[in-house]
Amino acid sequence: MIGDDSIEIVPRKGEYYLLDKTARSKVNHALFQCPSNMGKGILVSPTVDGNVLLGPTAETVDDKECTATTIEGLNTARLMAQKTIPTVNVRDSITTFCGLRAHSTNSDFIIEPSKVDNRFINVAGIESPGLSAAPAIAEYVEDILKTIMVDMPVKESYTMTRKAPVRFRHMTTEQRKALVEQNSAYGRIICRCETITEGEIIDAIHAPAGARDIDGVKRRTRAGMGRCQGGFCSSKVLDILARELDLPKTEITKFGRGSKILFEKTK
Repeated sequence: MIGDDSIEIVPRKGEYYLLDKTARSKVNHALFQCPSNMGKGILVSPTVDGNVLLGPTAETVDDKECTATTIEGLNTARLMAQKTIPTVNVRDSITTFCGLRAHSTNSDFIIEPSKVDNRFINVAGIESPGLSAAPAIAEYVEDILKTIMVDMPVKESYTMTRKAPVRFRHMTTEQRKALVEQNSAYGRIICRCETITEGEIIDAIHAPAGARDIDGVKRRTRAGMGRCQGGFCSSKVLDILARELDLPKTEITKFGRGSKILFEKTK
């Protein structure tokens, strides 16, 4: 948009298996194989919520929107993961998915002022460990801006901390009882697999930059991330979204961009 074409980004596709929590006993730590020029390689890793992750593969593709899984990619992930733990079994899989990394052709993070306009800071090609590095990247960009812009007053209304959301599944019985007495919505379990309450979903919808679709609720609360992958709770989440956003149920989507779930009323 500013005419800077100095950066070349190519999509690098990675496919994963997510295994049920029953597979958690097979691995206690993130296990990596030897890296290659395509990345850190296939890993077998426990997740913070008790599942097991296998992947990712690494394949350079042309389509920046291609997040479809493939038989070939998933077979590669399975075979490579079984080199690390031979007993790992993809029959424990509850879902498979694919992501795209924005790979820079210079194979490194690009964090610098644009040569077209130094007030535009390029932050591109942020691959692994980009998420872990994000706070440090933000501070680095701030330092760059301070050398360019003399006057950078701190925003008075800036909030340094984010209030921690309610996590009903992590509470003691006493804490749960006290919470339900304050608000009965926390006493209604919507997602049985992950023990997510109606109160947590309402909080996610009305929080700053709140959820507006089913996947938005899923990312914020884990409703739908369990063994049934939303098979039981998605319809209830849709009802709550429609009610709290004051929208017809036919306007609620899975992930925006025309991903409607209901199209019209039949009876």
